[in-house]
Amino acid sequence: MTMIPSYRRQRADPKKRLRMKKTWILIFVLVAGTGLLISGCAGWLGPPTEIQYDSDTTQILMDRLQHHNDGLGAVKGLGRVTVTTSNDKRVYERAVWVGADPGRLRFAFLAPSGLPVFSMSCDEIWLTALNHSDGAYYRRQIGDNSLSRFLPVSIKCVDLFALLVGRPPRLVYDTVLIADDGTAGQDDIEIELKRRFRGTVGRLWVDRERGELRSVELIDINHNRLYEARVQEMQTIAGYRLPTNITLNGPEGALTLEAKRVWPESTVTEDMFRIEPPSSN
Repeated sequence: MTMIPSYRRQRADPKKRLRMKKTWILIFVLVAGTGLLISGCAGWLGPPTEIQYDSDTTQILMDRLQHHNDGLGAVKGLGRVTVTTSNDKRVYERAVWVGADPGRLRFAFLAPSGLPVFSMSCDEIWLTALNHSDGAYYRRQIGDNSLSRFLPVSIKCVDLFALLVGRPPRLVYDTVLIADDGTAGQDDIEIELKRRFRGTVGRLWVDRERGELRSVELIDINHNRLYEARVQEMQTIAGYRLPTNITLNGPEGALTLEAKRVWPESTVTEDMFRIEPPSSN
């Protein structure tokens, strides 16, 4: 019969037991501390888990702004574009543009003959441009970066589309409040957007009567104005309230879109936003 061997239990050295105990305590403290640190950093750097509003009325107003023209899938425009920098001003009397969800745009600046002089297309990832006069072609992955390579204002493609349909740009914030600056009798309501450890990241001015966006100011991480956008001359077109004049002002210059005609669209084709390089033939 095979016997299971038995072993006599030996008592551990007291000093060794004390060292092991201290080691386990140290490991526990390090693990717990690391978890708290990661959790804290995630709360600081990551998006807020819940946005705090100073009142239910403010929350309703913000929700209305963010969902303005929610059913509008695309919009086309024809009009004039003015680009102003510190030492130059260019007016494109004939410009056409099209924008679509979730944030795609294409602009074409036309000569008096109607032929395109310069075309630019962007979405949430790519920026493409073509100078038709000399065939210079540009394509770059921009991700969340702005369009400052071709525009004098540091605005993102998705945010410019939002303005075209009367919505505010995308911002990360965790507190929303109505600014109490003693101007309750004014036509506009001022909304302040704040973020932990940064303070104010943006301000919105809203038409008091209609609840529509009038203007917006974005603040960068250094507490300087990134740009200001004014949404003006709202018109009801095919049941949608759309701006026909948008002005952007930033430290490097300004951009103004004056629409002579606007067409709301339900859908657009992908080829509208595709700019191919010129043929080598």
